[in-house]
Amino acid sequence: MGVVKKILGFILAKPPGQPRNSGRRQKHPFKGMKPPEIFDLVYQNGLWGKDSQGRSISGSGSHENRIKDPYIQAIRGIIRKHNLKVIIDLGCGDFNVGKNFVEACERYIACDISNVILERNKKIFTEDKIEFRNIDIARNELPLGDIACVRQVLQHMSNDDILRFVNQIKATSPYKFLVVTEHLPSADGFPENLDKPVGPNIRAAMNSGIVLDKAPFNLRAKTTEVVLEVNEAQEGREDAIIRTTVYEF
Repeated sequence: MGVVKKILGFILAKPPGQPRNSGRRQKHPFKGMKPPEIFDLVYQNGLWGKDSQGRSISGSGSHENRIKDPYIQAIRGIIRKHNLKVIIDLGCGDFNVGKNFVEACERYIACDISNVILERNKKIFTEDKIEFRNIDIARNELPLGDIACVRQVLQHMSNDDILRFVNQIKATSPYKFLVVTEHLPSADGFPENLDKPVGPNIRAAMNSGIVLDKAPFNLRAKTTEVVLEVNEAQEGREDAIIRTTVYEF
C-alpha cells in the first residue's frame, strides 16, 4: 500500500501553475521496475481513474465524449477513404476507443504492455476478428497491418523507448499509415521531446510533448498531416491540446 501512496503522490502532485496528471522532475517511484510492471500496477490500482462499476480505465482521454468522439469520426473517415482492412492498435488500454473501429475492418490486433488490462478485455470483447496481444512496442516485434494507431501512448514513454519504436518503424515499414495522438502545449514554440522516465505521467509540467518528426526521432513520411486538435482544459487551464497526426508512408 505504501508503494501505491507514493505513486499517487507522484501523479497527483501539482506544482504552482501546473496541471495534475503531468510529468515533473522529482524522485521517481517506479525506479527499478520494468515497463510492463509499471502499467500493470497502474491498472491494478486505477491510477488513471475508474468507471461507474469501479473498474480501472485508461483515463479521461479515452472516456470523455468531447475528446474521443471527434477522434473516432476522423479515424473512421481514414479507414473508409483508403479501404484499410487490418488495424493495429498499439496501446489499446481498456479498448473504449478501439472498439469503435472493429466493424470497419476485417482484422483488429489490439496490443498493450499491460497484461492486466488485456486479460479483462479478452473477457469483454470476444469477436473473432479481434486479437489481443501483450506487446511492449519499444522491445517487441510490431504486428503488420494497414494502419497503426498510437493514441496517447508515447507521452508515457522515455525518449530511449520511443526511439526504439521509431527505429523499428523506419527499418521494417510495417504500415501504410501511422496515426499518432499526443498531449501537447497549445502555444507554438514549446520545446519538443524533452525526456522523462517511463510511467503514467506525461510531459505537460515540462511544457513539452512528443512530436515524432522532430529530433531526436526524426520520423520521415511521404505525407504528414495534423487531422485533429482538441482543447483539453485541466483545472481551468485551456492551454493544452490533444493532437492527432497521420503519417503516410
